[in-house]
Amino acid sequence: MILIVGATGYIGRYLSVYLKEKGYDILALGRSSKVQSFFEENDIPFQKFDIENLEDYEKLPKKNIEAIVNLAAIIAEHETPVKRFFDINTVGAYNVLEFARKNGIKKVIMSSSHKVYNAVETTKAISEKEPVNFQGDHTPYIISKIAAEQFMDYYHKEFGLDTITLRLTGVHGYGEILGYLTDEGDYTKSTFEIFVEKALKGEKIEVWGNSKIKRDHVYIKDVLGAIECSIKCGKVSGIFNIASGVGYSLYDEAKFIAKVFATEKGISEVTLNEKKPGLTRGYLYDISNEKKYLKWEPKYADYEVMLRDYKKEWESKRFKNYHKIKKGQEPVTF
Repeated sequence: MILIVGATGYIGRYLSVYLKEKGYDILALGRSSKVQSFFEENDIPFQKFDIENLEDYEKLPKKNIEAIVNLAAIIAEHETPVKRFFDINTVGAYNVLEFARKNGIKKVIMSSSHKVYNAVETTKAISEKEPVNFQGDHTPYIISKIAAEQFMDYYHKEFGLDTITLRLTGVHGYGEILGYLTDEGDYTKSTFEIFVEKALKGEKIEVWGNSKIKRDHVYIKDVLGAIECSIKCGKVSGIFNIASGVGYSLYDEAKFIAKVFATEKGISEVTLNEKKPGLTRGYLYDISNEKKYLKWEPKYADYEVMLRDYKKEWESKRFKNYHKIKKGQEPVTF
């Protein structure tokens, strides 16, 4: 059996369906009651679970557990008191590892973030050997995830658990939050969401900033493949960058969005205004270790291929977003 902690989140819902359809015996775990209907509709075993509540661990199955996938997290894009990042992201990760150790569960897989590299200045692809280097508003979140990564390493060295930490770059996929959400439900849309809305209306898309700056994103379905490969890879431990290994500029992305989301209103004109402020840094990731040790490589590295599958998921609305956003502020991509 595979235990999926944080299954009510964006990646967790996708992963639960993906593994079930692949024939895995799974148990989805999460604390969001409003998402419970999703698991009922998809005939997925679900158990209410709070990563902070030690009593909830006593209610979990303890035999024949192949792996635990820990996706539970407070993300940087949500307005959050600093303490909550550590309660969930750090102490929660420790609780999961302790449960695994006490019950002889040999493998724990945890999602982390490429934000740990957000102050790295390099023109080369960033590998896992690159020291963490970070700054900015997301620092409390980043530190909480680094501490969780250190717990994963400690439990591997001290207790022999196979611990795999997946540092995910920006994950694209229908149902995700790309903008910024406050506690009151105010939502600031991302450029991706704005570009899609303009493309659907056939309106002009103006891209700001340096078109030479490129970013490396990964598609949700490639993340699912990476998690499955982590389950199947045997006695492998360590930190792995999960990305596409390909960089696109915001201008490139806008042109593909205009093409893929065009309607009868026509294809949006995409223009570039480099005098206005845009992206300040780009990033590209080295995924050679993922290919070598996890036997994984992305299938949606081509941005247009990714967008076409994204559009299909958006049209189906199977993996809709459950966050509370004020009426009138929801992006059309939800």
